[in-house]
Amino acid sequence: MSRRKADARVIVKRTIFQELRHHKGKSQRGMGTDLDVSESFIRSIENGRCNPELKFAFRLATYLGTTVDRLFGDLAD
Repeated sequence: MSRRKADARVIVKRTIFQELRHHKGKSQRGMGTDLDVSESFIRSIENGRCNPELKFAFRLATYLGTTVDRLFGDLAD
């Protein structure tokens, strides 16, 4: 994916994602249920195999009680 197209997607910071999910006391399945997506989708994001659309990234950050910047890093990198 080119840099210009990267603005529509984000790359998760795996460790932060896992820490926040564990702090919330959620499994990947539980988080998927809460967010109305599959467990495998959550796992793919967490493992860096899937990059969510920006709209879902904001939803995910809100759910985890953080910012998109903290969860996914600076998009300007």
